[in-house]
Amino acid sequence: MPKWAKAILRILGVVNCAALLLGISFLQYPAYRVLIKHAAEPQDAPNFRPVFATMTLVELAFIALLLLTAVQFIRAKSSSANLYSIVVLVFIVFEVGTGMLGRAGGIGTSIAVASGSVGTGTAPFEFLFLVPFLYPIFTMILVQLLKQRYSSV
Repeated sequence: MPKWAKAILRILGVVNCAALLLGISFLQYPAYRVLIKHAAEPQDAPNFRPVFATMTLVELAFIALLLLTAVQFIRAKSSSANLYSIVVLVFIVFEVGTGMLGRAGGIGTSIAVASGSVGTGTAPFEFLFLVPFLYPIFTMILVQLLKQRYSSV
């Protein structure tokens, strides 16, 4: 792989790390408020706490996998391009799915209320180019092109 391609991977890894670590800092405050029960339980969302806990764990799993791939990109390893692409695609499906479920009513109300707080963990990654999912999709395509073009495997 040429030096410029390795530099692109490293820059991508650093930007992803920065965005995801910023997202973790955004996620801490709502999680802390819910854990110490300072956040009021919405009356129309009776399942708020279990849904919030579940969505927080899913969000942390996405952050962990994206950080893992970011570290591999910093090491200029294109071998994690497929994992990155899969995580980005599943992440987009998850975000769109929770948005659709939030409109359903019932448990959907709890999902909508919880996603307003939990979604802050990946928000810097998701909205880095200010358009939803533009940065993740663009970088996924870029990483796949670099892997296909310059992979020695």
